[in-house]
Amino acid sequence: MFYKIGGMVGAIAVLLSSGVAIAEDIGVAITQDAERYVTVGHDKLGNRIALDKETIRGTTYKLYGMYKDGIFETTFHASCQESRLFLNHIAIYSSQGQLLQEDNKTGEIPFVANSSPGKAMQIVCKQISK
Repeated sequence: MFYKIGGMVGAIAVLLSSGVAIAEDIGVAITQDAERYVTVGHDKLGNRIALDKETIRGTTYKLYGMYKDGIFETTFHASCQESRLFLNHIAIYSSQGQLLQEDNKTGEIPFVANSSPGKAMQIVCKQISK
């Protein structure tokens, strides 16, 4: 079921400022599969924000975190040479993996080097420059 909730902007703000938590199942996967997931930040509770290295396509990448009692997936595109960052997609899933909300609004967001999206961008840009 698809819900249109105004909280999408809030989810972005949380991710950009202090981050969000990784749901328990993903947190376990991150711990068990350090080759795939890279921790790029933590929320105020100390929970991880993760970059999924298997989702990197050129300079497009995904971060995962917790939104209420579910998980959200945020897709970004980086312009490495210009240090510009673009939001491409946000999806929120229930704890059972059911899609609850999706937002395809795209646009440039501020590049903040010490934010989770900024740290992930630096990893992605280093990877493609090798």
